[in-house]
Amino acid sequence: MQYGPAELQSSVEEIRVMHLPFTTVVSLLAVFTVAFGAPVNQPVGIIWNNVTEGSLKLNELAKILLTEELSHLKTVERVVKGPRVLVESTDKCDPKNLRADSKPCLEKMVSALKNYCTVFGIISQFKNNCAEVGKKVNTVVKELLFELKEPHPYSEENWPEVERWEEPGLCRDNIEKLFSFSILMARGFPGYNRRMNVGVAHSEVNPNTQVMNSRGIWLAYLLLVTVLHVVLLSIPVLTVPLVWTLTNVIHNLVMYLFLHTVKGTPFETPDQGKARLLTHWEQMDNGIQFTSSRKFLTISPIVLYILASFYTKYDATHFLVNTGSLLSVLLPKLPLFHGVRIFGINKY
Repeated sequence: MQYGPAELQSSVEEIRVMHLPFTTVVSLLAVFTVAFGAPVNQPVGIIWNNVTEGSLKLNELAKILLTEELSHLKTVERVVKGPRVLVESTDKCDPKNLRADSKPCLEKMVSALKNYCTVFGIISQFKNNCAEVGKKVNTVVKELLFELKEPHPYSEENWPEVERWEEPGLCRDNIEKLFSFSILMARGFPGYNRRMNVGVAHSEVNPNTQVMNSRGIWLAYLLLVTVLHVVLLSIPVLTVPLVWTLTNVIHNLVMYLFLHTVKGTPFETPDQGKARLLTHWEQMDNGIQFTSSRKFLTISPIVLYILASFYTKYDATHFLVNTGSLLSVLLPKLPLFHGVRIFGINKY
């Protein structure tokens, strides 16, 4: 059947009329998808990698102050003065809410940082050891406020005059509060920063920091240990005590190699090579100590050691081998050895 020019023109018009509603619907769906999928109340111009770096720097400084500077203030009674700015659960500072709507949390964080800038500015004027503490904290906090695009670093609240005898107690109270606050910032902003990491195949700044928090990873780890034990049990020439010792030793050897020997990351990361000199354990949770994953990986070899000792009936030879194996994976996990390279081994 042949069509003339008139029939062809009519067919084209029919197709165009049918196509217009479809195009309109698709366009509207695309607009609504973008509109509803876009994050709301996200501040513009903030470089989140820098905010993350500043948060971790503040946390590291707070840890140093807590362990070193408070040694001469342990017997000093805390002094609580001035307006206190505390981050509450209603401020939505968890990573999920930060990615969805960061405005409420950012406002409270900025307010708290200003408060610390003011109080540590006061502490920097003290005539004792705390003066240097105040100057160090003030420098880091001001840098962080600058990255958050906050032009005025000091809070507007009026602080009461601090008596001479109150100075050590006020210093102790604010160092302890700063440490707690810095943990919240260090955990929150890396979580928010994941959404901002574009141009790479993954959504994390450094996937090594969060891999042990992945869904099902703990269960997979326990199943692998169980499978190893069952495979060893199936070998006829191996006795039960020997199997438990082999399970413990192999488990700890693999853990030592993967967590405490291998450094760097197999992923392309925008951290300017900082992860290159860190082991997987040191990268986990951005170096924050005593997180759930770190506790789990610390407790699991201890539990395996107890089971191995029990099933070997505390035989002296098995006990020495299992104890040495346990210490090889337990000592590197202590905060004391974070980043430490004994005799320069595995430094580069």
